[in-house]
Amino acid sequence: MRFNKMLPLMFVNYCFLTILTILIHQPEQSFAFTPGANSVKSYSLTTKSNTSTKRNFIEEARKNVFEAVTERLRVRDGLKFNVVVPDLRVIKERRLRAYQSRGVAIASSFVPSEYTPHPFLRNQHLQTILGVFIRDFPGIAYIEKSNALQELLPVGKAVLDALPEISGIRSKESECDFWDKREKFNTPDGDFFHVDFKFQDPDIEGGGEGMVVIIHGLESNSNSSLCQNMARAYQEINMDVACLNFRGCCGNPNDTVYQYHAGFTDDIMLFLDQWTKRNTDKKPLYITGFSLGANVALKLLGDLSVDAVDKYNILGAAVSGAPFSLHHHWRQLIDYDFNRIVYAGSVLKSMKRKVQYITDRFFDGDTNHDLFDYTKCMNAKTIADIEDAMIAPMYGFQDRFDYYDKSASLAVIDKIAVPTFVLNAKDDPFFNPEHFPWEKDCEIGGLAPLKLVRTENGGHLGHLFHYTDSGEPRPVSS
Repeated sequence: MRFNKMLPLMFVNYCFLTILTILIHQPEQSFAFTPGANSVKSYSLTTKSNTSTKRNFIEEARKNVFEAVTERLRVRDGLKFNVVVPDLRVIKERRLRAYQSRGVAIASSFVPSEYTPHPFLRNQHLQTILGVFIRDFPGIAYIEKSNALQELLPVGKAVLDALPEISGIRSKESECDFWDKREKFNTPDGDFFHVDFKFQDPDIEGGGEGMVVIIHGLESNSNSSLCQNMARAYQEINMDVACLNFRGCCGNPNDTVYQYHAGFTDDIMLFLDQWTKRNTDKKPLYITGFSLGANVALKLLGDLSVDAVDKYNILGAAVSGAPFSLHHHWRQLIDYDFNRIVYAGSVLKSMKRKVQYITDRFFDGDTNHDLFDYTKCMNAKTIADIEDAMIAPMYGFQDRFDYYDKSASLAVIDKIAVPTFVLNAKDDPFFNPEHFPWEKDCEIGGLAPLKLVRTENGGHLGHLFHYTDSGEPRPVSS
């Protein structure tokens, strides 16, 4: 019928007229960046005074054209029918389910090797502390079974060699000689962050089969032993590596008062946008992170959902020491003396130095500024105190509990579209062992392609001293 031939043409005309109208009457816009509580770029939109008139014209034109075309189609040749307009949300949801269905098959195929630490070196605090300082020493990641002296001698030697770092006399993380390139990325709010790169071929700044993006933990940076260890491991499988340093963590003070927090994804999003423009070969991206960086990575993937694949070509992720929700774990660094004194004490000192730096640089030393409560921060006994006095007011949260809830990756991981592997330890001193989201595992019924593994031992980001038989295969990096 002639009517059938005209149906597509009339809708094409409608779409063309709508687009043309928008282009002709597009108002001028300016954007002002403000870090928001939802950890995703928020913008204030201003337009010229005739914006509302133009917008009304556009909507009226669109409405008139659509109604005219629809009515013409309804009555032509005496036919009556309903014109169905596709619901983009439904289409996106179906696309997500398709990605997740394929991803579940991949995630379910992950079979991690069994982790069995040396019987004398299973303690959660040994794993946590020595994992920071001696991870890369020989005989630490793997211990081959022999006799006790031969097994433990490399550990003792490594501890002695690392004593200056362990005691705080020297800081290894202040050095920067591992990476091939450091690049500065300027942010819309007038600040910056640095990304360090390790390439398969430094001469061409690439050469790998893809790029792995590392997101580090709280008060860490790209020179931590874990970041470099991970980079070496990824290089072994022919990948290029990018390690993003959170603001203020790269060794250079940042230019605004804003830092980062457990749900802050603005900077990693900016990097992904920039890198995607350069990635003309469409090589795949993979995301990894640890501790706070693990939460940021999971929240990023949940917020992006199908855009992780469609827009950025992210094909997978693997994280370790993921808190999922700080709400369940904040008392771990308060209720246990060792945790409060050793772990929280170190981080607390670092956070207070940043409080003082911000006050001196941006408020000329005036401690009565209204951005956050300086006195409460400097008198803080716990990290939770600083989260209440500084983090919450700076980033628009009501209090630390509002911050915990809105920064949690747990709330969005059902929307993750790519195969993702999570490795935690049950004896992690930072996490409440009663809270682990097993129900999100794809093999148990979780929607997202998440493979969750939790070992009995390993501490926080330790997993050292794996006790192996002679000749057992192992990677060069742990």
